[in-house]
Amino acid sequence: MMKKTPIQEFYERIPTFPCKEGCTRCCDNWVQFAPEEEARCGGFAFDGPLCPKLKNGKGCTVYEDRPLICRLFASSVLMPCPYGYGPKEPLSEEETHAILKEYLKLKREQEEAYGKNNL
Repeated sequence: MMKKTPIQEFYERIPTFPCKEGCTRCCDNWVQFAPEEEARCGGFAFDGPLCPKLKNGKGCTVYEDRPLICRLFASSVLMPCPYGYGPKEPLSEEETHAILKEYLKLKREQEEAYGKNNL
């Protein structure tokens, strides 16, 4: 069994829930991602506000490997689903801030390690 990466450990701290079928609201933003996430998803080349991993209205093509920010959408009280979907117990404001603070620190460390200081 492969050891989980620190980013994957963040993912486990985020509550999951079934999304509204066909919804792509979390895809309508400029996604921030760590180098590890970029590599797992095959890179990100933005040419507009929609995530490039959203294809032909069929949803996310990298859903299982989607970045942390995508996973937080509707799982945190700070990013509620406009349709009312979400986990029974979403992350609190404090929990969300703690995860983001730790994630951004790890992201910076990965960027420095990979020589990508200006993503």
